[in-house]
Amino acid sequence: MSIEPGTEEGWLVLDAAVRSARERLGAGLLSAYAIGSLAHGGFSPAVSDIDLALLTDERPDRDVLSIVSMVAADVRATGHALADRLSIFHAPWVAFRDPPPDARFPPIDRYDLVVFGVLVYGIDQRAVYGAAPGVEEIREQAVAHALEHVSAAQLAADLRRLEDGGVTVHDATKIVLWPVRLQHVCDTGQATGNAAAVEHYVRLEGARHRSLVREALGWRERGAVPDGRAALRRIVDEVHDLHAEVLGRLGDRSDMPRHSELAARGRELGSSGASGRAGKSH
Repeated sequence: MSIEPGTEEGWLVLDAAVRSARERLGAGLLSAYAIGSLAHGGFSPAVSDIDLALLTDERPDRDVLSIVSMVAADVRATGHALADRLSIFHAPWVAFRDPPPDARFPPIDRYDLVVFGVLVYGIDQRAVYGAAPGVEEIREQAVAHALEHVSAAQLAADLRRLEDGGVTVHDATKIVLWPVRLQHVCDTGQATGNAAAVEHYVRLEGARHRSLVREALGWRERGAVPDGRAALRRIVDEVHDLHAEVLGRLGDRSDMPRHSELAARGRELGSSGASGRAGKSH
């Protein structure tokens, strides 16, 4: 397997995690895959998670959550620069299509494994167990996550972190590109990278924040925000409306799960952004 330049540190972390998982799971580890940006492209050492999928046999007496925690601790102990970025997904192969409660494998990540996963250990059993989730299942999970995690209060807290702690490329790109990725996932039902999501967004009729979105993708690809103060001003001025635009657009679609809730959340975010800007102007 050839390693794309710039991804070496990510693969070092992934390799360390696979070694630990093999030691702790033994014959119970059937397959391990790289997923996410290491697999489908767009990995950035400055911001990307390192996504590992562990597929096991089915043993009800195994405490998988504890084992996953120990694998993560083993990787942190290596001192690798990106060790804290490790994100582990796991499920028994036989239950891959409908993971049990103690598994961690949301629909979008199962899609990612089936379509883009790179086998790094064991036997590839996607042909046997690896049916990709359908568009509706992926949308339902994406919408539920959005409604659970995105609110005016959370967005205000994210902005305070940028203002107080400095504009890091990780936080700045996450706050701008997250709604863009939500739009792309809900429209396509697919897992792809940030570049594809940005390209999709800028082509949408009525997209109001094309310049900021393109700029944020550039920060991500360069691994730096050249002018933190200017970036912060743009984010503060636009990010509420960007989130409101995306949620409102999705909320206008009757085929979207919980569309009325999305529309209401979009209005809430738009109102909070407008009131915040009015407050700063006095």
